[in-house]
Amino acid sequence: MAEQVGTCATCGAATATSRRRHARYCSNACRQRAYRQRANEPGTAALDSFIGRAGELDRLTTFADARVLTLVGPPGVGKTRLAKEFTNGQAHWVELSSASSQVARACATALGIGEVTGEPVLSALVRALAGRTTVLVLDDCEHLAAECAALLEPLLLGCQGLRVIVTSREPLRVPGEVLFAVQPLPITCAVELFADRARANQLGLRLDDRAALTTLCARLDRLPLAIELAARLVTVLPVGELLAHLDDRLELLNRGNRTAAERHQSLRAAIEWSYDHLSADEQHAFRCLSPFPSFGLDVAVAACDLPADRVLALLSSLVAKSLVTSAGAGRFEQLESVRLYGREKLAEQAEVVLARVARTAEPAVARTLSEREQQVVALVAAGRSNVRIGAELKISLRMVETHLQRVRQKLDLSTRTQIADWVINAEGGSPRA
Repeated sequence: MAEQVGTCATCGAATATSRRRHARYCSNACRQRAYRQRANEPGTAALDSFIGRAGELDRLTTFADARVLTLVGPPGVGKTRLAKEFTNGQAHWVELSSASSQVARACATALGIGEVTGEPVLSALVRALAGRTTVLVLDDCEHLAAECAALLEPLLLGCQGLRVIVTSREPLRVPGEVLFAVQPLPITCAVELFADRARANQLGLRLDDRAALTTLCARLDRLPLAIELAARLVTVLPVGELLAHLDDRLELLNRGNRTAAERHQSLRAAIEWSYDHLSADEQHAFRCLSPFPSFGLDVAVAACDLPADRVLALLSSLVAKSLVTSAGAGRFEQLESVRLYGREKLAEQAEVVLARVARTAEPAVARTLSEREQQVVALVAAGRSNVRIGAELKISLRMVETHLQRVRQKLDLSTRTQIADWVINAEGGSPRA
């Protein structure tokens, strides 16, 4: 006769054991649940090499007992891949980037819980996880932060053996949450990653110019996504040519893995994902700050044309969403790739920009600018290079330079930065040095 000495691998209930075999599951329902559960887990081994995060993996182990560990960082910095390497396949994975709601239902599916009838999904989750040691990963949940937070607090209280790892561009702000900021790669690791992926795309490729590689990776903000996308282009563009075209990186870097999530198909899509989930005021501040790699609150107030307390609140929000970095001492910074996207959005507001030129404190000076000169000024403010200005306005590079020289003389300005500054602060009067 069988005796009740085993435990079910799914629910922990007692299972039947005989001389010939040990029952791993207590029922067919638990066996099917385990199958669905395994189907939602990531593989334990990636198909490409993992480069440059040994230090982060070591530091993450010190937070292994945290009930909620949130990996935060800018778009394309590699939060999802780091979480996969850290969990090594020993977690239930919940992909939320394509979800619009129903976080609890997505968690239930990942845990292998079938259709829930007659009780709330949260109750079913607590019942299934009670008494078990479980690691749950919520991947890309910034757009569902409030719903995730509302689910996790009661779930964690009811399931003492549950730990949750979150990847997000902003914190969930739940009790017990530990934040781990994922930074761009160190420059040596960034170069190693580029070389590895480039050689995978072109066997036998020689990359002898270390200085050019270092400059390229630095210009790409040392972001793994941008570096991997750029490495795919070595079959058509040598490193030197890639460097020359980095102002157009949002157009160039668009050949991601076909099987990757849509937001990882291109650098533009990765940043756009964050931008699209900003409020209207946050988008306004993001656009207005895009010309400045580094700035203080005074510049942000002038650029956004909003009260100082409102700008400070918006800056805090953009920092929390990993689109702006606090550099200390009241200074803020933006990654170049993020700024280029912001400039594109600013250029889409060309009519607004030109209206600001018209509303300058010195209208007599503004009126001396021809229509073409005003267009050139607006594109300079939007971060366009002279070559792109010529292409967009369908005029020669020499003519662009001529228009810029006239603008400098009429506005008594000497640099492109001052011209852009003058436009952004048009309603405030004089440009900043």
